[in-house]
Amino acid sequence: MKSTTQWDAFVGTDDQWDNQLLSLSEPCVYQSSSWAKHRADFGWQPLRFFSETNRCYAQVLHKTIFGTTIAWIPGGPTGEVNEINKELVSAIRRLTKNSRVFVRINLLQETDDSYEQMLKLNQWHRAKTKLSSGLSLIYKLNNDEPTRRNLLSANWGRNLRRGESRNHEPYLWRDVDAAQVSELYQQLSDYKELTNKSEVPSLESIKSLINNCQTRLTIFRCDDDSGKPLAIRGALVFGDKAWDILAAVSPQGRKQYSSYVTAWALLTHFANSSVSRYDLSGIDPVGNKGVYDFKHGVGSTEIKYIGEWDCGTPAFVQPVVGRLLKYRNNL
Repeated sequence: MKSTTQWDAFVGTDDQWDNQLLSLSEPCVYQSSSWAKHRADFGWQPLRFFSETNRCYAQVLHKTIFGTTIAWIPGGPTGEVNEINKELVSAIRRLTKNSRVFVRINLLQETDDSYEQMLKLNQWHRAKTKLSSGLSLIYKLNNDEPTRRNLLSANWGRNLRRGESRNHEPYLWRDVDAAQVSELYQQLSDYKELTNKSEVPSLESIKSLINNCQTRLTIFRCDDDSGKPLAIRGALVFGDKAWDILAAVSPQGRKQYSSYVTAWALLTHFANSSVSRYDLSGIDPVGNKGVYDFKHGVGSTEIKYIGEWDCGTPAFVQPVVGRLLKYRNNL
């Protein structure tokens, strides 16, 4: 049945917003107040809405480009999918006072046919030009360490043992230095001759992430004999779930399998906490097989997200802006 649910502006505090999300099913860190502050550093202004039933909430990041409001809802909306209707677009239109609005949602939870049918019925269109593959891997943290080691692929287990014999023990990095993180990424970029800027976060982006998300950010680090980082692995935590967010290794660290021991230390840390699931944050089994093999080899399970869907008003806005988004890399 098509939803006629109305949407209103949320006027509470950041803490109230985060607590409300955590009371719903499948809350995502990219809908949190911390993430909104991070993206605000790059021109994305937040608006927050809730459905009249209080069963669905949406944090909207928006910019105005060429007279059109571009509204981006990363990791959301949160709550009942059947309430995500075109009335949300109307609510955004009212608050931004703009007659031309394009909205893209990106629901980072496992999909099924019923979710897709609901979105189509409520006048949403699957994005034709996607910003991600729509696939990810989920690693369950509720097993003890021997069991988790048994679930490793043969190659991952072998490389972990090599790394354990060639590296100092990784540790929780408490006072994260953005410049050191950026330098490690630059070494990785130079080594792999990366040309896609979206694969390497800028120093400004790393600084913003640390400053705005520090209470949710967990980073493990592995050092060489002189105390310089060989590898890092970091995640954002929201509720009982963590999302992979930072991963870099130096050329020397690659030789010493430092990325394996660092990732394992981070996962073990979460396995000993209240975090029960780790989202490895997107995969491309064809275009980036090396990263896919690393993430899959840890014993994770592949899922397909509900993913990216568009809606807009007037009618011509959705197809036109949807196609143009492939030329923008800063969402």
